Amino acid sequence: MIEESTLDRELTDKLFWLRKFRMAKNDRTLELMVSKAVDNHHTQSAVVAAIYLAECQREREMQQGRFLDQ
Repeated sequence: MIEESTLDRELTDKLFWLRKFRMAKNDRTLELMVSKAVDNHHTQSAVVAAIYLAECQREREMQQGRFLDQ
């Protein structure tokens, strides 16, 4: 029960999704990652909202040329 609530809380956190989406190096990869995340969590509106916010932030970062160094 405690693990479930921790997981739910993590999934509704924009930063959780942003960390995942920062692996995307181009728009197409980001689009696929977001699509899969939404497909997996479409019944949870708070999670979808967090995914959307993270996607918007990542798109802005990519437009500014901010990528993770490997």
